[in-house]
Amino acid sequence: MSDIAVIRAQTSTVLAINPDVQAVVFADGYHVGETAIAIGNPESEGISVSEGIVSVDNERINLNVDGTSREFRSIRIDTALYHGNSGGGLYNTDGRLIGITNAGDVTDQNINYAIPVQIVKGAVENIMHYSALGENTVMKIKLGVTVTAKNSKYVYDESIGYGKIVEDIIVTEVADGSISASLGVSANDRIISLSINGTEYSLDRYFEIGDLLYYIKAGDELHLRITIENPNELVITALKINE
Repeated sequence: MSDIAVIRAQTSTVLAINPDVQAVVFADGYHVGETAIAIGNPESEGISVSEGIVSVDNERINLNVDGTSREFRSIRIDTALYHGNSGGGLYNTDGRLIGITNAGDVTDQNINYAIPVQIVKGAVENIMHYSALGENTVMKIKLGVTVTAKNSKYVYDESIGYGKIVEDIIVTEVADGSISASLGVSANDRIISLSINGTEYSLDRYFEIGDLLYYIKAGDELHLRITIENPNELVITALKINE
């Protein structure tokens, strides 16, 4: 689930209300310890700004939406959020969007959550693409593969002053007749990267596969780089997505 909606409006209408309005600029990513600034409209009393840091770069939370519990991938922040903040932007110190605030823990002070920029950007582009085709929802292909993370570790980069978690993405199951089966993926393979139309994306975390699925559409060509456990060799397989 993405927990993202897109509102269509004429540019001229928006500019008539505020001629200084600017398009959002997406950040390339975010990291633990980075400043996280939330902008919202709590209690409909006007714009508010609160500041904190990214506490956890990836966390699974469950939200009750219309009586149904759904799981969402989130950033955990200690930035103060209030009723009315949900749907507001979460920015870094350069004013670039790193997420959309959407939840908070009412039992603990300043344990709050936001949808990561990777999901925000992917879901928005996906919705806009398919809306032109008469669909008003996120449409994602299914690779038909189940993966797990192994050998997770924190890698510090002294040149930039922070690090990140990297892990091996190991295949545990491949569905019969699926895209992954057509690509020749098998249990115990390690997925290294996914290429979409010639652009290769290195994969350091298991959830990055799901983030990339927002961008894959009919007619795209996929390349999957994997390491086979036995024998240990590098394999690149490709498949064109049919209509």
